[in-house]
Amino acid sequence: MSLRRPPIESLTVDDLCFSVRWSARRRTVGITVKRDGELVLAAPSRTSARRLEAVVREKLPWVRRKLAEFEALGPPPEPRQAVAGELFPYLGREYRLELADRPPQPVVISGDRLLVDRALDGDARAAVVAWYQAKARAYIDDAVARFAPLVGAAPATVVVRDLGKRRWGVCDHRTLKVSFHWQLIAQPPELVDYVVVHELAHLHEPNHGAAFWRRVEDVMPDCKERRRRLRAHGDAFVL
Repeated sequence: MSLRRPPIESLTVDDLCFSVRWSARRRTVGITVKRDGELVLAAPSRTSARRLEAVVREKLPWVRRKLAEFEALGPPPEPRQAVAGELFPYLGREYRLELADRPPQPVVISGDRLLVDRALDGDARAAVVAWYQAKARAYIDDAVARFAPLVGAAPATVVVRDLGKRRWGVCDHRTLKVSFHWQLIAQPPELVDYVVVHELAHLHEPNHGAAFWRRVEDVMPDCKERRRRLRAHGDAFVL
């Protein structure tokens, strides 16, 4: 009979509660502060509660700073509705949705309008999302091809998917996998490019130390200004 305690599901440090997600593949403890205030610890299997608490206490100033930043942003915007007159952002510009009879494609940009086939009816938002996802895939593949040689990175896998609220990119430097949120395509091109360079640089530098920022700045000298814009105004370009 095994007397080993089951792994904990949460950890409370001071007034903050972290949910704990265990992984046999992880080698280090990671902390995620989500847009809605949820706190997540990703930990290697069998990490002791004492070790988890030590990591959290070391990172508490950063965690509280992130929570304050998200609180200052206010609640995330409501999802945009695929109805006539709604504004949809694409590469930093807004396009007014217009229902059209037999447009050249189910969803297409024409001038300052986003034309959506009227026949889609209740499937209109799904069609709009699929259109954004396809556009994001094409743009991000091109951006990775442009910037990877400049960063000196060679990702094994590039994924475009839903990463949740306020998370634009993720890098797993062990598997050389970089992932990007499909909604990133709504941001201005220079901010999309910044996120691509940011994640590619993580293939070399897993944290945000001085070496990481030097690598990003070598390719994009104004990267911190782009980062500031994304953090301050990114919510204006979400779907």
